[in-house]
Amino acid sequence: MKREDAIRLFGQNNLSIEAEIRRVEVAHGVNLGHIREEKKEEGQFYPQFSEKLRQEAEDMARHYVIFYCLENSIRDLVTERLRELHGEDWWEKAVVPQTVRDNCKKNRERELGMGFTPRSEAMIDYSTFGELGEILNANKETFGDMLRDLKAVQRIFTNLNTLRGPIAHCKPLAEDEVLRLHLGLRDWFRQMS
Repeated sequence: MKREDAIRLFGQNNLSIEAEIRRVEVAHGVNLGHIREEKKEEGQFYPQFSEKLRQEAEDMARHYVIFYCLENSIRDLVTERLRELHGEDWWEKAVVPQTVRDNCKKNRERELGMGFTPRSEAMIDYSTFGELGEILNANKETFGDMLRDLKAVQRIFTNLNTLRGPIAHCKPLAEDEVLRLHLGLRDWFRQMS
């Protein structure tokens, strides 16, 4: 056996053993040194939640990460293309449906009125996932060369937006819905030219 192959095998075995140790820790509620330590402020409350809830949260965190990346990458796509065509003040110059502008303004004002730190200076960051689809649809000619079929994109967004509900509102996704989420992502990336 080549030295490189032996090192690779050693590394793979270690990863396999580490994964099994983590599984045992979670299954039996013990810490063998591989469970991530909670932050101090979480530490005093986190153990008070049931193991079932903590495990559901861990499982759902993966889906949240996927959706977070998807939604923000779409915002970036829209922003970059419309900024290219209309300049820095694209939000005012581009075709953004008035209902979307109004809702984003309302969302921002509500946050400011509560004394919260603004989430962003960019108005698009106050849009919902569905509103991103409306912006794409209102700018068909602008995104036509980037997206194969805007009707298909709208269908994909509708399905993903339905899946977003349980993720955003802290409810577990059924196994079929996890699959649907991954298929929706594949469909989205397939639509990108």
